[in-house]
Amino acid sequence: MIFFYRRTGPYCRNIRHIPQPASFVCSSPRCASWNSDHWTSSPARDLTPRDWYDKTGLSQRRGNNPVLSISDGVLKMSGEQPRLYLNPWIKPNRKHWTLKEERERLAAGRPVRFYKNTEVTVYYRRSGTDGAAYAGLIIGCRSSPNGHTSSKLYHEDAHTYYVKFRHDGGAQFAKEVTHPELAVRTIGDLFSGGPLPQNEWIGMKFIVYNLDSSRVKLEVYIDRTSGGEEDKILDVNNWKKVGEMIDDGTNFVADTIGDVDGESAITEGGGVVFIRNTKIAKAEYKFLQVTEIKNPIRPIFVPDDY
Repeated sequence: MIFFYRRTGPYCRNIRHIPQPASFVCSSPRCASWNSDHWTSSPARDLTPRDWYDKTGLSQRRGNNPVLSISDGVLKMSGEQPRLYLNPWIKPNRKHWTLKEERERLAAGRPVRFYKNTEVTVYYRRSGTDGAAYAGLIIGCRSSPNGHTSSKLYHEDAHTYYVKFRHDGGAQFAKEVTHPELAVRTIGDLFSGGPLPQNEWIGMKFIVYNLDSSRVKLEVYIDRTSGGEEDKILDVNNWKKVGEMIDDGTNFVADTIGDVDGESAITEGGGVVFIRNTKIAKAEYKFLQVTEIKNPIRPIFVPDDY
């Protein structure tokens, strides 16, 4: 069963406990959760390309001409294709695997932190009207670390489910099996037909989990009530459901390169979660949290529709 819970133990030893967003799920003991407490409890810095204050070693700056900086609990992104990967494919010396090593390691076994059935939460603030219309607040789940590189040798490692709150105001699910081909499912307009608002902290919660060996469920929620304020993000009633769908292997078919199967649901993936943007001068993120959830699950709290 799913129980709503609040975290009460300290996550930051050297300063203070930092609240984390309300969760709808029980975490799995198989895989430790990740959160961005260290964005608040450590000095201002740029990611170059890793964040050395992330003790898990997962944080990695990626993309085309990205600039990622952290200050006072907020991650700022800018650039042509900025991305923050939570990449578990790291060596004991905290270096990341090469393309060849990652493929060999995936065939042999999983890293300790491998995010598959996940609840991902983040708050986003847009500062201006720039940024590609199709970009915005975007979360990707079940990717591999190298499936979105320019190398065609690894294009079949993309296998990602996305959710998008687009800058033009639309909401979408997307499925990418081989990079860069996408299948898109439109959910609807979020902001009465207008664009994504400026200077407003908006929360997104993306839940991805297997129903069985061939079906995957996607759910997305929005928080426009808390304003991303620390004393309000623990309230589960802030969240409203934007949409959901089930990929049953026949209804969400992605074009692919070569003979790669674009029909089947992505039931395994590569354990990577990331957030991204496109052609943005300034985008801000805070309270990022990734929880591996117990599966099978049965919800007891269902938010109202947005």
